[in-house]
Amino acid sequence: MKTITKDIQPYTELPKGEFVNLSLDYAGQLLVLISINLIGNRKGINESNSVKTNRDQPKTYQIWQTKDNSNALSLYAEIRAEVNFDNVQRHSNGDILLFNSRSQYRSENDYDKNGYIYSIDGELKQQLPLGDGVAEVQVTKNDIIWISYFDQGIFDGRYSSNWYDILSSTGLVAQATDGRKLYEFEPSDGLCLMDDCYSLNVSSNTTTYAYYFYNYYNNCGGEFDLVRIQNYEINNYWHMPVSGSSAFIIDGNKAVFDGGYHHRTLFYLVELQNDHQAQITKQIIFEHDGENILKIGEGFSYPRSRVIAL
Repeated sequence: MKTITKDIQPYTELPKGEFVNLSLDYAGQLLVLISINLIGNRKGINESNSVKTNRDQPKTYQIWQTKDNSNALSLYAEIRAEVNFDNVQRHSNGDILLFNSRSQYRSENDYDKNGYIYSIDGELKQQLPLGDGVAEVQVTKNDIIWISYFDQGIFDGRYSSNWYDILSSTGLVAQATDGRKLYEFEPSDGLCLMDDCYSLNVSSNTTTYAYYFYNYYNNCGGEFDLVRIQNYEINNYWHMPVSGSSAFIIDGNKAVFDGGYHHRTLFYLVELQNDHQAQITKQIIFEHDGENILKIGEGFSYPRSRVIAL
């Protein structure tokens, strides 16, 4: 297999504070979530079974953005909250969606709403119950919220009877800002139930890709599949040769996946073939000043079209 090396330059310097996560919004602008005084474990639930921690010590979050094809970051908004946030998205009207990955249902009248919509001025406008085990959230230009889930949320929901836990049971849903469910993943012929959504790529208002892990149900094929969903219907899928990848980019019948479980400094160029198969055609190593670039962070894919020319 051919291995190619690409030299890349630093994109931008991060602002001061503790880096939490980054994402791309519906227009392809980079959003960086920085905590000024982060306390505790962002993915944990505290002793009171709530996503809120240290209620007497609000935290300050800053959302930084790129704009107009510039690599420079500028401050977009500052939020104070008693919640540990895991990532950020932006709605078409400029509102900010922040979320916590973990949440809990305690009773019919007591459950966490772990999606928070803020104005650019930092005013909390709305809370949404997203369910437990949120892996990624991506918002389209039409303000459709796509939510993927990791295994704990999926399995807890799959074997639960209450409406809240069931939110995450299929591994992937789309909903409107008022909470109406517009789509939930249901495997078509040749596919299996989703047991862990490793990466999500909402490439347009109508097209979404999801890369997920499954156990061997019904002899479906390999352990990782990539599905393409158009207008809320699965219209193609591929059994993937890459295991455990947490980010990917798509351009036509080509894709680049990070190296997965054991190859954190590698990326793979993959050809998506017509028979639901996929083949690795090249290994890619990115370098800067002679040093390998190690991908850090999880669950970041690259929505919107990006040309692959390697």
